[in-house]
Amino acid sequence: MAANFEESSGSQCPPHIESSDSEMEIVGSENSESDEDEDELDNANESEYTCFVAANGSKYWTPNCDDKYKPQTNKYIPTLEEAFTFYVDYGRICGFDVRKSTKKSDARGNRLAKYMLCNRGGNPKKKKSQETCVNVGDKPKKTRRTTSRRCNCKAQIILKPAGPRGFVLMSFVEEHNHPLASGAERMFLRCNRNMSIPYQNFIMDCARANIGPTRAHSLAKEQFGSFEDVGATVSDFKNFSRDIKVRIGDHDVDMILAKLKLKKETSKDTFYYDYKVDKNGHLTGLFWTDAIGQANFDVFGDIVSFDPTFRTNRYNMVFVPFTGVDNHWKNVTFAAGLLAKENYKNFKWLINSFKKAMDRTPFCAITDQCPAIKKALNKWWKQTKHRLCMWHIMNKLPSKVGPSQPQTKNL
Repeated sequence: MAANFEESSGSQCPPHIESSDSEMEIVGSENSESDEDEDELDNANESEYTCFVAANGSKYWTPNCDDKYKPQTNKYIPTLEEAFTFYVDYGRICGFDVRKSTKKSDARGNRLAKYMLCNRGGNPKKKKSQETCVNVGDKPKKTRRTTSRRCNCKAQIILKPAGPRGFVLMSFVEEHNHPLASGAERMFLRCNRNMSIPYQNFIMDCARANIGPTRAHSLAKEQFGSFEDVGATVSDFKNFSRDIKVRIGDHDVDMILAKLKLKKETSKDTFYYDYKVDKNGHLTGLFWTDAIGQANFDVFGDIVSFDPTFRTNRYNMVFVPFTGVDNHWKNVTFAAGLLAKENYKNFKWLINSFKKAMDRTPFCAITDQCPAIKKALNKWWKQTKHRLCMWHIMNKLPSKVGPSQPQTKNL
């Protein structure tokens, strides 16, 4: 195919840039500097590909690549996967993506040929003017409005079965009818974007620290030095985080309960947890404490404060930490719980779970002014003195007695 082309006179064509003689005039120092930058870009691109112009005026780009990376006809390859990996590596070096295409089979189903081509090969799809809904089974599936990048590029390799030798490369078309990716554009190629296992673990670790995929990508960029060295885009990080959430789905409670169960088994019963569900199987209460919390309660557990004012965002459950003060006047955590509602039934279950885990009740419990907590403590922690938190008292005092009364010294 290359024999039908004539190389353009004098220079080679940069991607996406068409210049004429009238545009090459130098006006002032600013234009001369911009022309020098364009010349440097042209010189850099010359080493990556060569631009040809056919007799009909069509442009074709041929990659400049070492022969050891270039597919050779009549070469035997053991498997199709190895052939595809080899062609992907060639595309990564030359600046284009690769995809698997059709195969030819005989009437008995035996494979006769396998095609692997540039990802811009094939006829472009019709442009969708708006989002459409396609029925898949019983549920309608919405298809997104996208733009096809296919331009009927003929670059491809054709493989045919070769018996015990595997497959033989019968045809190799090298020319592309579109500019190839060069420089910083290469980082956006699909073959250069790889969500490896270390990246997946990094995103999961960031998620545990309440760091989203966008900030996780920025952290990865700072670690590796530049966005090109990361090997994945922000969209790749977001898509992986989305896929994890979709995969978890409605099994998030099962995962956390399995994790707590495993922790209890591996800690030789020093870790304690309890939970309860409603008639529909939904989690309504969760309580847990570890060996450190139990040890802190044995020493500093005379006075316990638990404040059910923290509400989670996604599940709309109340977080209830059981805290105390050590001999250095620092807060220590004894246990924690999650409740679906702040009512007497849930608080009764929570304080009984605490009593079962610690084998005793504290001498004094400090809470806010909640009737459900007061009723549960008076009935189930009869030996515990119930006191209200001073912070809640001082916070509610102005609204109860008026704005002028708290300023009175005799009050």
